[in-house]
Amino acid sequence: MPTKRDVEQVLENRDWNELIIWAKEHKNVYRQLMSRIYVKDGLIFWRAVEALGFLVHEIEKEKPKFAVELVRRYFWMLNDESGGTSWNASEAIGSLLTHCPETCGHFNWMLSGLLVDESLSDGALWGLAQLAQKAPHLVDPLEERICPYLEAKEPFARGLAALIYALMRKPADDFALYREQGPKWSVAKDLDQRLKNDQHRLEIYQDGKFVSYSVQELWQVQTLAFWSEQVNIKEMKVELTVASTAMGLCWLGLGSMVEEELSLRRWAAHWLPKWFLIRKREPNTEVFRQLQEYLTGKSKDFTIPLHQIGTPFQLQVWKELLCIPYGETRSYGDIAARVGNPKGQRAVGMANNRNPIGIVVPCHRVIGKNGSLTGYAGGLDIKERLLELEGFTQPKGEA
Repeated sequence: MPTKRDVEQVLENRDWNELIIWAKEHKNVYRQLMSRIYVKDGLIFWRAVEALGFLVHEIEKEKPKFAVELVRRYFWMLNDESGGTSWNASEAIGSLLTHCPETCGHFNWMLSGLLVDESLSDGALWGLAQLAQKAPHLVDPLEERICPYLEAKEPFARGLAALIYALMRKPADDFALYREQGPKWSVAKDLDQRLKNDQHRLEIYQDGKFVSYSVQELWQVQTLAFWSEQVNIKEMKVELTVASTAMGLCWLGLGSMVEEELSLRRWAAHWLPKWFLIRKREPNTEVFRQLQEYLTGKSKDFTIPLHQIGTPFQLQVWKELLCIPYGETRSYGDIAARVGNPKGQRAVGMANNRNPIGIVVPCHRVIGKNGSLTGYAGGLDIKERLLELEGFTQPKGEA
Protein backbone atom coordinates (compact mmCIF):
# COMPACT_ATOMS: atom_id res chain seq x y z
CA MET A 1 0.00 0.00 0.00
CA PRO A 2 1.44 3.45 -0.90
CA THR A 3 2.58 5.48 2.09
CA LYS A 4 1.44 8.98 2.91
CA ARG A 5 4.73 10.28 1.50
CA ASP A 6 4.18 8.28 -1.71
CA VAL A 7 0.81 9.96 -2.16
CA GLU A 8 2.33 13.40 -1.51
CA GLN A 9 4.99 12.70 -4.14
CA VAL A 10 2.42 11.74 -6.75
CA LEU A 11 0.45 14.90 -6.04
CA GLU A 12 3.58 17.05 -6.20
CA ASN A 13 4.43 15.56 -9.60
CA ARG A 14 0.79 15.36 -10.73
CA ASP A 15 1.58 11.83 -11.83
CA TRP A 16 -1.84 10.38 -12.52
CA ASN A 17 -0.40 7.38 -14.38
CA GLU A 18 1.26 6.19 -11.17
CA LEU A 19 -2.03 6.74 -9.39
CA ILE A 20 -3.80 4.42 -11.83
CA ILE A 21 -1.17 1.72 -11.29
CA TRP A 22 -1.64 1.94 -7.52
CA ALA A 23 -5.41 1.77 -7.85
CA LYS A 24 -5.14 -1.51 -9.76
CA GLU A 25 -3.01 -3.03 -7.01
CA HIS A 26 -4.62 -1.42 -3.97
CA LYS A 27 -8.38 -0.98 -4.06
CA ASN A 28 -8.59 1.72 -1.41
CA VAL A 29 -6.08 4.27 -2.70
CA TYR A 30 -8.97 6.69 -3.18
CA ARG A 31 -9.44 6.66 0.62
CA GLN A 32 -5.99 8.17 1.04
CA LEU A 33 -6.98 10.98 -1.27
CA MET A 34 -10.20 11.51 0.67
CA SER A 35 -8.17 11.75 3.88
CA ARG A 36 -5.76 14.18 2.23
CA ILE A 37 -8.64 16.45 1.26
CA TYR A 38 -9.63 17.03 4.89
CA VAL A 39 -6.80 19.58 5.20
CA LYS A 40 -6.97 22.62 2.92
CA ASP A 41 -3.30 23.60 2.76
CA GLY A 42 -2.59 24.99 -0.68
CA LEU A 43 -1.56 23.44 -3.98
CA ILE A 44 -1.27 19.82 -2.78
CA PHE A 45 -4.80 19.97 -1.39
CA TRP A 46 -6.17 21.09 -4.76
CA ARG A 47 -4.22 18.41 -6.58
CA ALA A 48 -5.69 15.83 -4.22
CA VAL A 49 -9.15 17.14 -5.12
CA GLU A 50 -8.33 16.85 -8.82
CA ALA A 51 -6.71 13.42 -8.36
CA LEU A 52 -9.79 12.06 -6.57
CA GLY A 53 -12.03 12.94 -9.50
CA PHE A 54 -9.54 11.55 -12.02
CA LEU A 55 -9.01 8.30 -10.12
CA VAL A 56 -12.71 7.67 -9.50
CA HIS A 57 -13.36 8.18 -13.21
CA GLU A 58 -10.81 5.43 -13.92
CA ILE A 59 -12.27 3.10 -11.26
CA GLU A 60 -15.74 3.69 -12.69
CA LYS A 61 -14.69 2.03 -15.95
CA GLU A 62 -14.72 -1.30 -14.08
CA LYS A 63 -17.24 -0.40 -11.36
CA PRO A 64 -19.94 1.64 -13.14
CA LYS A 65 -21.75 2.92 -10.02
CA PHE A 66 -18.65 3.66 -7.95
CA ALA A 67 -18.68 7.43 -8.50
CA VAL A 68 -22.37 7.72 -7.63
CA GLU A 69 -21.83 5.78 -4.40
CA LEU A 70 -18.95 8.04 -3.40
CA VAL A 71 -20.87 11.24 -4.14
CA ARG A 72 -23.77 9.93 -2.06
CA ARG A 73 -21.35 9.12 0.73
CA TYR A 74 -20.04 12.68 0.73
CA PHE A 75 -23.56 14.10 0.94
CA TRP A 76 -24.39 11.65 3.71
CA MET A 77 -21.29 12.80 5.61
CA LEU A 78 -22.58 16.37 5.34
CA ASN A 79 -25.91 15.37 6.86
CA ASP A 80 -26.08 16.49 10.50
CA GLU A 81 -28.01 13.38 11.39
CA SER A 82 -25.12 11.17 10.30
CA GLY A 83 -22.95 12.41 13.13
CA GLY A 84 -20.06 12.82 10.69
CA THR A 85 -18.33 15.80 9.14
CA SER A 86 -16.57 15.96 5.79
CA TRP A 87 -14.32 18.98 5.59
CA ASN A 88 -14.00 20.42 2.07
CA ALA A 89 -16.65 18.03 0.76
CA SER A 90 -17.96 20.59 -1.73
CA GLU A 91 -14.61 20.70 -3.57
CA ALA A 92 -14.48 16.89 -3.63
CA ILE A 93 -18.06 16.58 -4.90
CA GLY A 94 -17.36 19.23 -7.55
CA SER A 95 -14.35 17.26 -8.77
CA LEU A 96 -16.31 14.00 -8.89
CA LEU A 97 -19.15 15.55 -10.89
CA THR A 98 -16.68 17.20 -13.27
CA HIS A 99 -14.80 13.99 -13.98
CA CYS A 100 -17.91 11.77 -14.06
CA PRO A 101 -20.70 13.96 -15.49
CA GLU A 102 -22.43 11.15 -17.34
CA THR A 103 -23.15 9.17 -14.17
CA CYS A 104 -23.11 11.88 -11.50
CA GLY A 105 -24.51 14.87 -13.38
CA HIS A 106 -27.91 14.55 -11.74
CA PHE A 107 -26.30 15.69 -8.48
CA ASN A 108 -25.85 19.18 -9.99
CA TRP A 109 -28.82 20.55 -8.05
CA MET A 110 -27.51 19.14 -4.78
CA LEU A 111 -24.07 20.65 -5.40
CA SER A 112 -25.61 24.06 -6.03
CA GLY A 113 -27.67 23.56 -2.89
CA LEU A 114 -24.43 23.70 -0.87
CA LEU A 115 -24.12 27.38 -1.81
CA VAL A 116 -26.39 28.29 1.11
CA ASP A 117 -23.75 27.10 3.59
CA GLU A 118 -20.99 29.71 4.00
CA SER A 119 -18.45 27.03 4.88
CA LEU A 120 -19.18 25.15 1.66
CA SER A 121 -20.10 27.86 -0.84
CA ASP A 122 -16.58 28.62 -2.13
CA GLY A 123 -15.94 24.94 -2.88
CA ALA A 124 -19.36 24.56 -4.49
CA LEU A 125 -18.71 27.57 -6.74
CA TRP A 126 -15.32 26.16 -7.73
CA GLY A 127 -16.93 22.81 -8.53
CA LEU A 128 -19.66 24.46 -10.59
CA ALA A 129 -17.04 26.47 -12.49
CA GLN A 130 -15.22 23.23 -13.34
CA LEU A 131 -18.50 21.56 -14.30
CA ALA A 132 -19.39 24.52 -16.54
CA GLN A 133 -16.28 23.77 -18.59
CA LYS A 134 -16.76 20.00 -18.79
CA ALA A 135 -20.56 19.66 -18.96
CA PRO A 136 -22.15 23.13 -19.27
CA HIS A 137 -25.62 21.68 -19.86
CA LEU A 138 -25.61 20.57 -16.22
CA VAL A 139 -24.96 24.12 -15.00
CA ASP A 140 -27.34 25.83 -17.43
CA PRO A 141 -30.46 25.47 -15.23
CA LEU A 142 -28.71 26.83 -12.12
CA GLU A 143 -28.48 30.52 -13.01
CA GLU A 144 -30.83 31.74 -10.27
CA ARG A 145 -28.74 30.03 -7.60
CA ILE A 146 -25.43 31.41 -8.87
CA CYS A 147 -26.58 34.96 -9.69
CA PRO A 148 -26.53 36.29 -6.06
CA TYR A 149 -22.80 35.53 -5.81
CA LEU A 150 -22.01 38.11 -8.49
CA GLU A 151 -22.46 40.59 -5.64
CA ALA A 152 -20.71 38.55 -2.95
CA LYS A 153 -18.51 40.47 -0.53
CA GLU A 154 -15.43 38.31 -1.05
CA PRO A 155 -13.60 38.52 -4.43
CA PHE A 156 -13.11 34.73 -4.55
CA ALA A 157 -16.84 33.97 -4.58
CA ARG A 158 -17.62 36.98 -6.78
CA GLY A 159 -14.91 36.01 -9.25
CA LEU A 160 -16.00 32.38 -9.50
CA ALA A 161 -19.60 33.41 -10.10
CA ALA A 162 -18.36 35.82 -12.79
CA LEU A 163 -16.39 32.99 -14.41
CA ILE A 164 -19.43 30.69 -14.47
CA TYR A 165 -21.46 33.43 -16.12
CA ALA A 166 -18.73 34.08 -18.69
CA LEU A 167 -18.65 30.38 -19.55
CA MET A 168 -22.41 29.99 -19.76
CA ARG A 169 -23.61 33.13 -21.51
CA LYS A 170 -23.51 33.46 -25.26
CA PRO A 171 -21.15 36.02 -26.78
CA ALA A 172 -22.61 39.51 -27.00
CA ASP A 173 -21.26 39.85 -30.54
CA ASP A 174 -22.28 37.70 -33.50
CA PHE A 175 -20.47 34.41 -32.96
CA ALA A 176 -19.94 33.40 -36.57
CA LEU A 177 -20.33 29.69 -35.82
CA TYR A 178 -23.01 29.89 -33.13
CA ARG A 179 -26.54 28.87 -34.12
CA GLU A 180 -28.06 27.78 -30.79
CA GLN A 181 -31.39 29.28 -29.85
CA GLY A 182 -32.47 30.11 -26.31
CA PRO A 183 -31.94 32.64 -23.53
CA LYS A 184 -28.57 33.97 -22.45
CA TRP A 185 -27.33 34.33 -18.90
CA SER A 186 -27.59 38.07 -18.33
CA VAL A 187 -27.58 40.71 -15.58
CA ALA A 188 -28.70 44.29 -15.09
CA LYS A 189 -26.58 46.99 -16.77
CA ASP A 190 -25.38 48.52 -13.48
CA LEU A 191 -24.11 45.16 -12.19
CA ASP A 192 -22.52 44.41 -15.56
CA GLN A 193 -20.64 47.72 -15.39
CA ARG A 194 -19.45 47.11 -11.82
CA LEU A 195 -18.09 43.71 -12.78
CA LYS A 196 -16.37 45.18 -15.85
CA ASN A 197 -14.54 47.58 -13.54
CA ASP A 198 -13.85 45.15 -10.68
CA GLN A 199 -10.07 44.94 -10.23
CA HIS A 200 -10.10 42.79 -7.08
CA ARG A 201 -7.92 39.74 -7.58
CA LEU A 202 -8.25 36.05 -6.73
CA GLU A 203 -6.38 32.84 -7.42
CA ILE A 204 -8.11 29.83 -8.98
CA TYR A 205 -6.79 26.28 -9.15
CA GLN A 206 -6.96 25.40 -12.83
CA ASP A 207 -5.17 22.66 -14.80
CA GLY A 208 -2.73 21.79 -12.02
CA LYS A 209 -1.71 25.26 -10.89
CA PHE A 210 -2.91 28.49 -9.32
CA VAL A 211 -3.74 31.25 -11.80
CA SER A 212 -4.33 34.83 -10.74
CA TYR A 213 -7.24 36.77 -12.24
CA SER A 214 -9.11 39.96 -11.51
CA VAL A 215 -12.90 39.73 -11.27
CA GLN A 216 -12.98 41.90 -14.40
CA GLU A 217 -10.88 39.37 -16.31
CA LEU A 218 -13.16 36.52 -15.33
CA TRP A 219 -16.32 38.45 -16.19
CA GLN A 220 -14.96 39.10 -19.69
CA VAL A 221 -12.97 35.88 -20.08
CA GLN A 222 -12.44 34.45 -23.56
CA THR A 223 -13.67 30.91 -24.23
CA LEU A 224 -12.63 28.19 -26.64
CA ALA A 225 -15.52 25.81 -27.38
CA PHE A 226 -14.51 22.28 -28.38
CA TRP A 227 -16.30 19.05 -29.23
CA SER A 228 -15.39 15.53 -30.38
CA GLU A 229 -17.36 13.14 -32.56
CA GLN A 230 -16.78 10.02 -34.63
CA VAL A 231 -17.04 10.40 -38.40
CA ASN A 232 -16.48 8.18 -41.43
CA ILE A 233 -13.80 8.90 -44.01
CA LYS A 234 -14.28 6.46 -46.90
CA GLU A 235 -15.79 3.85 -44.52
CA MET A 236 -12.95 4.36 -42.02
CA LYS A 237 -14.17 5.43 -38.58
CA VAL A 238 -12.18 8.42 -37.28
CA GLU A 239 -12.45 10.42 -34.06
CA LEU A 240 -12.50 14.11 -34.85
CA THR A 241 -12.09 17.06 -32.46
CA VAL A 242 -12.85 20.66 -33.39
CA ALA A 243 -12.52 23.90 -31.44
CA SER A 244 -13.72 27.42 -32.18
CA THR A 245 -13.37 30.93 -30.81
CA ALA A 246 -15.79 33.78 -31.47
CA MET A 247 -13.71 34.52 -34.60
CA GLY A 248 -13.99 31.05 -36.09
CA LEU A 249 -12.58 27.53 -36.28
CA CYS A 250 -9.08 27.28 -34.80
CA TRP A 251 -8.54 23.53 -34.32
CA LEU A 252 -9.46 20.35 -36.15
CA GLY A 253 -7.61 17.23 -35.06
CA LEU A 254 -7.91 13.62 -36.18
CA GLY A 255 -6.38 11.76 -33.24
CA SER A 256 -8.17 9.95 -30.44
CA MET A 257 -10.50 12.14 -28.42
CA VAL A 258 -8.39 11.86 -25.26
CA GLU A 259 -5.12 12.63 -27.03
CA GLU A 260 -6.64 15.49 -29.02
CA GLU A 261 -8.02 17.15 -25.90
CA LEU A 262 -4.60 16.98 -24.24
CA SER A 263 -2.94 18.39 -27.36
CA LEU A 264 -5.57 21.11 -27.63
CA ARG A 265 -5.04 22.12 -24.00
CA ARG A 266 -1.27 22.34 -24.48
CA TRP A 267 -1.75 24.35 -27.67
CA ALA A 268 -4.24 26.71 -26.01
CA ALA A 269 -1.98 27.19 -22.98
CA HIS A 270 0.76 28.37 -25.36
CA TRP A 271 -1.22 30.49 -27.80
CA LEU A 272 -4.26 31.54 -25.76
CA PRO A 273 -3.16 31.84 -22.12
CA LYS A 274 -5.92 32.60 -19.62
CA TRP A 275 -8.59 31.42 -22.05
CA PHE A 276 -10.96 28.73 -20.81
CA LEU A 277 -11.86 25.60 -22.75
CA ILE A 278 -15.52 24.66 -22.61
CA ARG A 279 -16.88 21.39 -23.95
CA LYS A 280 -19.80 22.51 -26.11
CA ARG A 281 -21.07 21.39 -29.50
CA GLU A 282 -23.36 24.29 -30.40
CA PRO A 283 -20.65 26.79 -31.44
CA ASN A 284 -19.24 24.05 -33.68
CA THR A 285 -22.50 22.86 -35.23
CA GLU A 286 -21.79 24.55 -38.55
CA VAL A 287 -18.31 23.00 -38.64
CA PHE A 288 -19.70 19.49 -38.29
CA ARG A 289 -22.43 20.19 -40.84
CA GLN A 290 -19.95 21.30 -43.50
CA LEU A 291 -17.55 18.48 -42.65
CA GLN A 292 -20.33 15.94 -43.09
CA GLU A 293 -21.16 17.39 -46.51
CA TYR A 294 -17.49 17.25 -47.50
CA LEU A 295 -16.96 13.70 -46.25
CA THR A 296 -20.06 12.45 -48.08
CA GLY A 297 -19.06 14.12 -51.34
CA LYS A 298 -21.88 16.67 -51.28
CA SER A 299 -19.56 19.67 -51.05
CA LYS A 300 -16.04 20.50 -52.20
CA ASP A 301 -15.51 23.81 -50.40
CA PHE A 302 -15.72 25.11 -46.85
CA THR A 303 -17.15 28.51 -45.93
CA ILE A 304 -16.31 28.20 -42.23
CA PRO A 305 -14.75 31.35 -40.72
CA LEU A 306 -11.22 30.57 -39.54
CA HIS A 307 -9.19 31.84 -36.60
CA GLN A 308 -5.68 30.75 -37.58
CA ILE A 309 -3.02 31.14 -34.92
CA GLY A 310 0.68 30.55 -35.53
CA THR A 311 4.00 32.15 -36.41
CA PRO A 312 4.16 34.54 -39.39
CA PHE A 313 5.85 31.85 -41.51
CA GLN A 314 3.30 29.20 -40.54
CA LEU A 315 0.44 31.54 -41.39
CA GLN A 316 2.04 32.23 -44.77
CA VAL A 317 2.30 28.49 -45.52
CA TRP A 318 -1.24 27.79 -44.34
CA LYS A 319 -2.53 30.60 -46.57
CA GLU A 320 -1.00 28.78 -49.56
CA LEU A 321 -2.62 25.52 -48.47
CA LEU A 322 -6.00 27.18 -48.73
CA CYS A 323 -5.23 27.98 -52.37
CA ILE A 324 -4.82 24.33 -53.39
CA PRO A 325 -8.02 23.34 -55.23
CA TYR A 326 -10.12 20.33 -54.30
CA GLY A 327 -8.78 17.19 -55.97
CA GLU A 328 -5.33 18.64 -56.67
CA THR A 329 -2.01 18.44 -54.86
CA ARG A 330 1.19 20.43 -54.55
CA SER A 331 4.68 19.41 -53.53
CA TYR A 332 6.54 20.86 -50.58
CA GLY A 333 8.82 22.52 -53.13
CA ASP A 334 5.83 24.20 -54.77
CA ILE A 335 4.72 25.70 -51.48
CA ALA A 336 8.28 26.73 -50.57
CA ALA A 337 8.62 28.61 -53.84
CA ARG A 338 5.30 30.34 -53.34
CA VAL A 339 6.30 31.65 -49.90
CA GLY A 340 9.60 32.98 -51.27
CA ASN A 341 11.88 30.29 -49.87
CA PRO A 342 12.63 27.86 -52.75
CA LYS A 343 14.98 25.75 -50.62
CA GLY A 344 12.68 25.69 -47.62
CA GLN A 345 10.90 22.38 -48.26
CA ARG A 346 11.78 21.13 -44.79
CA ALA A 347 10.48 24.31 -43.14
CA VAL A 348 7.29 23.99 -45.16
CA GLY A 349 6.99 20.38 -44.00
CA MET A 350 7.29 21.49 -40.38
CA ALA A 351 4.66 24.21 -40.85
CA ASN A 352 2.42 21.66 -42.56
CA ASN A 353 2.84 19.32 -39.60
CA ARG A 354 1.96 22.12 -37.15
CA ASN A 355 -1.23 23.08 -38.99
CA PRO A 356 -3.88 22.95 -36.22
CA ILE A 357 -6.85 22.95 -38.62
CA GLY A 358 -6.74 19.67 -40.52
CA ILE A 359 -8.93 18.97 -43.60
CA VAL A 360 -10.36 22.51 -43.80
CA VAL A 361 -6.84 23.93 -44.21
CA PRO A 362 -5.88 21.09 -46.56
CA CYS A 363 -2.38 20.02 -45.58
CA HIS A 364 -3.36 16.57 -46.87
CA ARG A 365 -3.01 17.99 -50.41
CA VAL A 366 0.75 18.45 -50.01
CA ILE A 367 2.78 15.42 -51.10
CA GLY A 368 6.36 14.49 -51.95
CA LYS A 369 7.86 15.63 -55.26
CA ASN A 370 7.84 12.01 -56.49
CA GLY A 371 4.15 11.63 -55.73
CA SER A 372 4.62 9.85 -52.39
CA LEU A 373 2.20 10.80 -49.64
CA THR A 374 4.94 11.39 -47.01
CA GLY A 375 3.97 12.44 -43.50
CA TYR A 376 0.59 13.51 -42.17
CA ALA A 377 -0.22 14.33 -38.55
CA GLY A 378 -3.52 12.47 -38.76
CA GLY A 379 -1.88 9.36 -40.23
CA LEU A 380 -1.08 8.37 -43.82
CA ASP A 381 -4.13 6.10 -44.00
CA ILE A 382 -6.38 9.11 -43.37
CA LYS A 383 -4.42 11.25 -45.84
CA GLU A 384 -4.80 8.59 -48.51
CA ARG A 385 -8.55 8.35 -47.96
CA LEU A 386 -9.02 12.12 -48.05
CA LEU A 387 -7.23 12.28 -51.39
CA GLU A 388 -9.26 9.33 -52.71
CA LEU A 389 -12.43 11.12 -51.58
CA GLU A 390 -11.41 14.12 -53.66
CA GLY A 391 -10.72 11.93 -56.69
CA PHE A 392 -6.98 12.54 -56.70
CA THR A 393 -5.13 10.53 -59.33
CA GLN A 394 -1.72 12.18 -59.78
CA PRO A 395 0.20 15.15 -58.38
CA LYS A 396 -0.19 18.56 -59.98
CA GLY A 397 2.40 21.29 -60.19
CA GLU A 398 6.13 21.04 -60.58
CA ALA A 399 8.11 18.35 -58.81
